[in-house]
Amino acid sequence: MEKRVSGKAITSLVCGIASILVPFAGFALGILGVVFGIIAKSEIKRSESEIGGEGMAIAGFVCGIVGLVTNGIMIAVLTTIFGTIGTLFNSVIWNTV
Repeated sequence: MEKRVSGKAITSLVCGIASILVPFAGFALGILGVVFGIIAKSEIKRSESEIGGEGMAIAGFVCGIVGLVTNGIMIAVLTTIFGTIGTLFNSVIWNTV
């Protein structure tokens, strides 16, 4: 009998990969990848070998973490850059350098 693959594991993998590839929205996709990965792993473990896709669940979890970290760093860096530019622009306009 062939195992069926967990839909949550597939969702985790797709969201995890997308979180790495899609800027800004990748943060939310990373969260979804991690959450679905955890739920899928638990579902697969409870199924007693009836449901497969454990590797996909783990890969989605890991990709989700990577997406969260990279998007978090990107958002922090861009916020700092634009905040600095805004401060400099404001000080130039008001001549308070």
